[in-house]
Amino acid sequence: MIRKLSLLVMLLCVAAAPVWGADVMSIDIYGPGQSRVNLFVADPLSKDSVGPLGAIPGNAPLELQQRIHANCAFLPFFNMLGGRDIVGGPNPGGYVTPSIDFKKFQLSRADVLVTAAWTPRPGGVGEVELRAYEVYTGRLIVGKGYSVSTNQQVPEVAARFCADLMEALTGQGDFFRSNIAFVKKEGNRKQIYMCTAQGLNLQKVTNLDGICVSPSWSHDGQKLVFVFLDKQYHNLCVWDRQSRSLEKKRLPGNTLIAPAFTKSGSVAISLDMSGNPEIYELKPDYSVGRPLEQNWGIDVSPDFDRSGQKMVFVSNRLGNPHVFLKNLGSGEVKRISMTGKYNTGPSISPDGTQVVFAHMVNGVHKLFLADLISGQERQLTFGGGSDEDPTWSPDGYFIAFSSSRSGPKQIYLTTKHGDEPILIPTGPGEASSPAWGKL
Repeated sequence: MIRKLSLLVMLLCVAAAPVWGADVMSIDIYGPGQSRVNLFVADPLSKDSVGPLGAIPGNAPLELQQRIHANCAFLPFFNMLGGRDIVGGPNPGGYVTPSIDFKKFQLSRADVLVTAAWTPRPGGVGEVELRAYEVYTGRLIVGKGYSVSTNQQVPEVAARFCADLMEALTGQGDFFRSNIAFVKKEGNRKQIYMCTAQGLNLQKVTNLDGICVSPSWSHDGQKLVFVFLDKQYHNLCVWDRQSRSLEKKRLPGNTLIAPAFTKSGSVAISLDMSGNPEIYELKPDYSVGRPLEQNWGIDVSPDFDRSGQKMVFVSNRLGNPHVFLKNLGSGEVKRISMTGKYNTGPSISPDGTQVVFAHMVNGVHKLFLADLISGQERQLTFGGGSDEDPTWSPDGYFIAFSSSRSGPKQIYLTTKHGDEPILIPTGPGEASSPAWGKL
């Protein structure tokens, strides 16, 4: 089991930094003009200056360095530096402030330096101390210690440290404390899988004889709901992360569409009990409860903000599919998607201020974002193929979606600013319908 070690926090005040390297301790990734930080992950060192690093069993030190580098490279506000970018060579001279040659990293325009110091441990891999320094002041940003029993724990150590580093710099670290469920095609079947936001720790959740669609996490990340189509019926399925048990329910009507968890932990789903699908909230035993939205048209695909007061959904009540927002307190409903003739798959940001959805452009879908405060709508994704099924990260900054831009559907990652999409590796086979949830 990985345990945190207490570390001595060491601060060193040096001369004032040049203007271009200042204030990296606080990066506003949410507002306009997001910062871009030059980050360098130094080679691992031995904490015992006498003992060689080779005394650490396996390749854990090198793998940890590579994992931290790869994790940070996934984030659009980090610019990763390599050894050739460092004036005078990449060796920092030490792993704590007094022994680190910060000057060479200042000359190389690095903003953040990450060091690792390892100590062999009998019967295990070793103890590692990870630190991130602000180059121009020498201040310690993050210092953490971990006991690593096996090489298999290295990815978890890297994720924990990167989460703490991201939180220290941006105020949010949930990107590394979350995972994504999605649908993967296997022949004539479709199963639910999940992995981290970087595509690590890929796990198969279901092994059902049929088609699984529309996964959605509960707000606390402990339950996953989806629709399972067997040879006869549409079934509601709820998977419990802790017990890894799967509960299957039959509901009235012929069609179940896009279930989602509410703030309170109940499930909302579209059912066609009386003709067109309408949105209902289910009771704790998953029987049909109160209607959340009814209209003469089709109402599907509910999604809820963190407060539980706002619900977005799709309706054709105006003739074509459009995205609507309902205030569950007042009952007020208003249209959100103001352009185009086919808008679907909405996801509302956790803070309830923005909605991302798929908007048809020239016969293919692209992601658009509607700002509920300003009322403005803008396109987020471009290029070939269709971009669909957007889902917000728990921190409200990243957006995962499925796309056919490179051929078969795969899962991609962008941000609320519309950064260049990054492929999330999910292995061979078509992948679609991502759902982002907390760990």
